[in-house]
Amino acid sequence: GPFRTPEGEPIVELGDDEILLNRWAADDFAAQGVKLKPGDPVRLTYFEPESTHGKVVESMKTFKLKAVVAMDGPSADRDFTPELQGVTDQESLANWDPPFPYDSTRVRSTPPNDQDEKYWDDYRATPKAFISLVTGRKLWGSRFGQTTSIRIPASKDDSRTDLAADLREALVPKQAELGFAFRPVKRQGLAASAGTTPFDVLFLSFSFFVIAAAVMLVMLLFRLGAEQRAREIGILLAVGLKLRQVRGILLAEGFFVAALGAAAGVAVGVGYAWMMLAGLRAPGWWLAAVSSPFLQLHISPRSLLIGYASGVAVSLAAIAWAIWRMRKISVRRLLANQAGEDAGRVRGRPRVSRWVGWISLGLALAVGASAARLQGEAQAGAFFGSGALVLTAFLAFIAARFRTGDAAPLVRVGGSALLRLALRNGARNPGRSTLTIGLIAAATFLIIAISAFRLDPPDSVLRRDSGSGGFSLVAQSDLPIYRDLNSDAGREELSFSPAESQKLAGREIISLRVKPGDDASCLNLYQPQQPRVLGVGEALIRRGGFAWAATAAETAEERANPWLLLDKPAIGADGKPAVPVVMDANTATYSLHLSGVGAAYEIPDGRGGRLALVVVGLLKNSLFQGDLLIGEKAFLAHFPEISGYRYFLIEAPQDQQAAVETALENTLGDFGFDVEPTARRLAEFMAVQNTYLSTFQSLGGLGLLLGTFGVAVVQLRNVLERRGELALLRATGFRRSMLAEIVMLENATLLVGGLGVGILAALVAVSPHLFAGGASVPWRSLAVTL
Repeated sequence: GPFRTPEGEPIVELGDDEILLNRWAADDFAAQGVKLKPGDPVRLTYFEPESTHGKVVESMKTFKLKAVVAMDGPSADRDFTPELQGVTDQESLANWDPPFPYDSTRVRSTPPNDQDEKYWDDYRATPKAFISLVTGRKLWGSRFGQTTSIRIPASKDDSRTDLAADLREALVPKQAELGFAFRPVKRQGLAASAGTTPFDVLFLSFSFFVIAAAVMLVMLLFRLGAEQRAREIGILLAVGLKLRQVRGILLAEGFFVAALGAAAGVAVGVGYAWMMLAGLRAPGWWLAAVSSPFLQLHISPRSLLIGYASGVAVSLAAIAWAIWRMRKISVRRLLANQAGEDAGRVRGRPRVSRWVGWISLGLALAVGASAARLQGEAQAGAFFGSGALVLTAFLAFIAARFRTGDAAPLVRVGGSALLRLALRNGARNPGRSTLTIGLIAAATFLIIAISAFRLDPPDSVLRRDSGSGGFSLVAQSDLPIYRDLNSDAGREELSFSPAESQKLAGREIISLRVKPGDDASCLNLYQPQQPRVLGVGEALIRRGGFAWAATAAETAEERANPWLLLDKPAIGADGKPAVPVVMDANTATYSLHLSGVGAAYEIPDGRGGRLALVVVGLLKNSLFQGDLLIGEKAFLAHFPEISGYRYFLIEAPQDQQAAVETALENTLGDFGFDVEPTARRLAEFMAVQNTYLSTFQSLGGLGLLLGTFGVAVVQLRNVLERRGELALLRATGFRRSMLAEIVMLENATLLVGGLGVGILAALVAVSPHLFAGGASVPWRSLAVTL
């Protein structure tokens, strides 16, 4: 029935800013000298439904008195108040034990001022005031809901049994509403085992320069072999065989050799992969990159077949090119065993090589400029593309220089005559010398470029613009903590001793909420299905800090502190509202495969639905690798089942870190509280990247080995071709040691040229990384290797 005034007049409606008082409350005010009439202001003080660190907050709202209602009908219904243990089950107000702050001295329970006790005896928890449902939901709705009880009036035609049956049928939640779902566990496991990073693509990309070096070495060896058999080829052509037939014979020979070599390469490749995995499993080697020694070698016939066929095809292409280059040599020169590059060659201005060099250099600059706007794998591809183009440009310029025959002026006039002679002799076979330089340059480029991307923990974790954000300690707990670790009262409620509490005094501890999930950091080789979510509170947002790789900041304030973006409304790709999220750049790129700032991502929320996220910031090599960071307000709205705090960032001077760590772990050990230095956590993350770079760097070692073979082959071939020339020099008075010095200088110039080209190309390609300060190049070990 409706609420009625003491005069019996019904209350038809109640405005959002209006309040009803029952007759008892109005009389109580009047007894205290406050006579209320409709329209008078009534101030309502209440506790907010959500607490922070266990601390309740009082708020106030002023209403206009609508009317005073009689103490009968619905206004006298004590069942309006839900049952609350420690309150509604007590016979006296003196026995109250509520779960909220309660000042018992304000209760009037002693005669003659025992009004409150009498009210409890007569009316129990009957409300003394009423506001509209809309206003009540605004004031006291929380992440747990907006309704505490539902009242259903029954008509005369409905029996209690039928109503109960209807309610059971209508209110039994569906399976989906309870989050119950059938999941293809096997399929999800296989999808997760695919991993976060396509290592096959990465190894193939890093192997590109090694493959190029191998192709150049194959071309060099086969070309030298064909030149050594020039007389044999000339005889075959002289007796009537067509050039196409001779090429077919040579190509068939090359195919046979390539087939055997590819078969050996497959076996060696399997052994190399086994050694890599052994290094990843061995303690003290690369185990830090995978966290647990469970990796096993997996070989599939398909991958072996692809590798074998690719090796044969690439080798045949190189052999075919070497054979095709001999098409212009006459039969007479072949019979005279004169198949070298310098035999009968007319020197001129090689415009084609120069054009190739300038075009490649221009493309390298364009690709390098575009790489600054790319992210992730696209940026890595641009990096390798620019490096390859720079290498091509330098090699083209060197080839052009060699073909002009103007190598000697490269040395200062009046300098060493032997050095000028060595340079001129190095240019007598431009193609051969260029290939040799290319062999060394490709391997040098790979080694330097990979070394430049090694990471070291920051010199000082106390810098706010570092990956630690200025925090020296990071902690996690197995159980949620509700009290504020920054306050004396909070620490006292958590049973900190005075001495241990004093150790934490003045130390800023920032607490974050945690929605457990999969580890999406580089420590997890599997594909995460739902990454862990952290709720970032106002304390960290106001404080700022951490190193940023990219943000969606638009204002100067946001650029100075991108954490403010978490409180800014965001719009998803579909034009609908989304929750802004911050994550580590490595997590976004390699684990979640997102395109960068502005990318959309979806995760399950706490109500069985889907939560749309929009990336507004990317952190750079931070503590938060593997985590999704959203604002605490959004966190509570979408994950209402999560209470308390389980992730903590702690500021402490270096000389007090051990004392702070001990105080926290000793007292909060029952919560599973574990403290770790941020420097150690960052080192664990960086060890993964450095380990992968070490494995890729081993490919550069193979490239250097190929370059060594190339230099040796060229040196041997040059000496064999010039036996007559060297004998003539010996006969005219040159000492044997001088001839050895000439040969040594010729090959040293090629070696130094390859190193120089590789170093310059690598420095050009990684210069943005070097200037940004993100590189940690091991110059000493790198110099020793080169």
